[in-house]
Amino acid sequence: MDINDYIRRKRGGKSLTPEEAIRKYAGMDETELMNELFKVAAEGRASGELNNDIVDGFYQKMLPLLTPEQAERMRELIIKLKQ
Repeated sequence: MDINDYIRRKRGGKSLTPEEAIRKYAGMDETELMNELFKVAAEGRASGELNNDIVDGFYQKMLPLLTPEQAERMRELIIKLKQ
């Protein structure tokens, strides 16, 4: 399973469209976004649907799209998600 499969399962088989994601997250500040990320990750771990391999796969997919600064910030978040 990859991160997209996980998101689809959490939404009852549906993925967020880019427009839905923008509407959902655009108004959140960084703290709110991080809280949402860690909440969803904890739920996924508790249900057994999210593991370190999925988190690593997501990071690897995103890496080419990020600036060096963004990549470093995401790496820090990935480390926290794995704890």
